[in-house]
Amino acid sequence: MQDRRRGLYSYPALQSRLAENSFATNGLVDYSGPVLRLTNLSPEDLYILLGKIRLVFAEGNPKKVQLPDQGIQAFMAHCSQHIGDAYFRTPRNTIKAFVDLLAVLEQNPQVAWSDLVNKVNLDTDINGLGPATPKTSAAKNHSDELALFQL
Repeated sequence: MQDRRRGLYSYPALQSRLAENSFATNGLVDYSGPVLRLTNLSPEDLYILLGKIRLVFAEGNPKKVQLPDQGIQAFMAHCSQHIGDAYFRTPRNTIKAFVDLLAVLEQNPQVAWSDLVNKVNLDTDINGLGPATPKTSAAKNHSDELALFQL
């Protein structure tokens, strides 16, 4: 958002409208602006978030939960080993992989979660912009006009 070349701040009118409140300093916050700046997630926050995602995925029914608390802990340990601290500070890819894991467990009840957790392949999230992929990979599919679009 704040990138002056590619983000919303590259447009001066938006930059002035989205600027932080100059009085919100030294730990003071202003939640009335158009942009809420959130602190990074702690590992505990991510654990709670994944637990809530798991419950939403089970349609709010604890009996339909496919992954036990131990599975969430194992998933987080796997993420920590493969990504490092970024897995909870910019958790987009971690959450996507977690939802993918839940989907596979739901659709394949014969599979044990412990067999899948170590097979999860997570791409590192760079500056919150998503996984690093070469630009040429999108150009391979010429039938999709949007695949060639770059910012």
